[in-house]
Amino acid sequence: MTTNVRERTMTPAPARPTRIGEIDGLRGIALTLVVIFHLFGHGRVSGGVDVFLTVSGFLLVLSLGRALQTERPLGIVARWGRTFARLAPPATLVLLAVTALSYTVLSPWTREQNLIEVISTALYVENWQLISSQLAYGAAGPETSPLQHFWSLSVQAQFFFLFPLVVGILTLIIRGRRARVVAFWTLLVVATLASFIYAWRANLADPLAAYFDTGARFWELGIGGLLAGLVLAGWSIPAALKVVAGWVGLAMVISSGFIFDGGLSYPGPAALLPVGGAILVVLSTAGGKGSASPLLTSRPLVTLDRLSYGLYLWHWPILIVFLTIKQRDAIGWRGASVVLAVSVAVTLLTRFLLNAPTAWATSGGGRRPLVFFLVAVIVAVTPAGVLYASSSSASSSVVAVDECAGAASLDPTRPECADAGEGEDPVPALDALRGDDANRAECWSRVDTRDVAICALGEEENYEQRILAVGDSHNNVWIDVYEQIAEARGWRIDAAGRAGCQWVSPDAPVYGQNAEGQEGCAEWRTAISERAASGEYDAILTTASSKSRFTSEDPGVSDEEFHTEMILEAWQARPSSDTPILFLRDNPIFPEESLDCIANRSAREAGDCSRPRADALLHTGYDDAVARTENAHTIDLSDLQCGLDRCDMVVGGVVVTRDGAHLTSTYAGTLAPYLDRELARILD
Repeated sequence: MTTNVRERTMTPAPARPTRIGEIDGLRGIALTLVVIFHLFGHGRVSGGVDVFLTVSGFLLVLSLGRALQTERPLGIVARWGRTFARLAPPATLVLLAVTALSYTVLSPWTREQNLIEVISTALYVENWQLISSQLAYGAAGPETSPLQHFWSLSVQAQFFFLFPLVVGILTLIIRGRRARVVAFWTLLVVATLASFIYAWRANLADPLAAYFDTGARFWELGIGGLLAGLVLAGWSIPAALKVVAGWVGLAMVISSGFIFDGGLSYPGPAALLPVGGAILVVLSTAGGKGSASPLLTSRPLVTLDRLSYGLYLWHWPILIVFLTIKQRDAIGWRGASVVLAVSVAVTLLTRFLLNAPTAWATSGGGRRPLVFFLVAVIVAVTPAGVLYASSSSASSSVVAVDECAGAASLDPTRPECADAGEGEDPVPALDALRGDDANRAECWSRVDTRDVAICALGEEENYEQRILAVGDSHNNVWIDVYEQIAEARGWRIDAAGRAGCQWVSPDAPVYGQNAEGQEGCAEWRTAISERAASGEYDAILTTASSKSRFTSEDPGVSDEEFHTEMILEAWQARPSSDTPILFLRDNPIFPEESLDCIANRSAREAGDCSRPRADALLHTGYDDAVARTENAHTIDLSDLQCGLDRCDMVVGGVVVTRDGAHLTSTYAGTLAPYLDRELARILD
């Protein structure tokens, strides 16, 4: 965000610049649109952030351009101090609140991720953290990040920090006012055009990542800067057209969220609608009677602008808290109205608390504003950093369970274990649930890479059996178990997994991934088939998520039949039927929101945290593939994860799933002796 007071000039070298009051109203409308769509838009994304970025670019470049034209010092460090001393303190209060809420109200299994995002937000890199975490931007829910809306402030801050620095370097390299000005505007034009082309392509390839990408967003800031160049050059829309142009621009800004789904369309060419609207509004300022100017400079909209930053900061975490408490995935208009009212109240309180210290910090010269900003960052980062370090250390340690825990409690040959875990808190601890994952980087091919990562577990040489274990993320929950079995039996197990990618025919579709991810998956499947065909393995073990559905385009072929055909094509890669194929049936699947039941002890002990077995154990094409393949075997451990009629989320005192879809590493560990027994039965 930037200050409310800005100057406007119609000549290259302004003598008495005037204030562009319409900017206040436009910015207030833009950020309020974001809030309204978040609360009442049912998952749709407005063009408000795009307008906000354009206005931010306009104001910064307007100031820098004037300094270059008049040969005034850029004052980069002082500029940073003034800007961030205003932005950081309100954000710090929100981050401290989210840190506290992560230990009180928000779901405990989101705690570590929340703490990571508190730190990322305080350091203005939240957009890159969201890309790294592959979190989609859109509708809110109890499991949604309470800080994901900070991505736009991170993009803005990166621009505010880096662009003046680049301009400063430019002034050191180039001598002469005219040459500097020409180089400055040329650089901005080229960078803006390059960013727009990049955003267009990135939006087509991976819209979720492009949405947060600073490089893809730069053109919106850059085009605001080019608009500043027009204003500095004295260019504006003819007076006769200002009335129409201003209202058309405002209509473009407001309607953009209804015309396009911004979460998937922006920052691609569709973002030209809200951005173009903002440009028309700015070029139509001082339009006189009948124009949009009186509205945009009115006291209500100026007040809205003053509140909009705080409202933007607070509304999203308050919304996530509301949904968490109510255990809902969506919000109605009554709930949205409550969230809006609370957000306004907290925003007013924030302004009251910070008005005096912020005024003191920004009114002082020298280093005071910069120190004030750095203190705000430290205050936000320190609690989250300390808590994350202690939480991460605890979650990385091996969870100790007794021999009756988990799967053993369902073992009919061990009646003494039937009551295991009763009356005790389940393990792993709920705040460490998401981190209870056996996956390892050396065994894992990320969706954004073409690498084929394969790790050797157990005896790398002089092994008695060599097994290839492949699949998607459901294969890699077994990494620790594979290693335990391999070491105990003198085997070598080569494990490989790829996100969302089953070992089936390379030609099979990959759902939910962009073109690059689909190509990477096809290459991974080909590489795995080449390994399977090498003749180096005594057996091939495969498993995959039963949630992944394959859709047949042939009306005469069912989805399961199509899946079976894709599996069989891959299995034909083995050198001969002498090499057994072992299919490990997938674990029970639960709705992710049902994890909240685990946190309720009375519900847990009453058996409410369960699902009918028929709904939790999903059928796929693997059963028919095994039946149609010589020397193929199914390893089914379902009876050690579910009862006769229902599948519980906590079995024998151990949480079965970390997210509704994947086994916890702890529960998989309790299945180790049973998987070992089945492998030995088939292979020995």
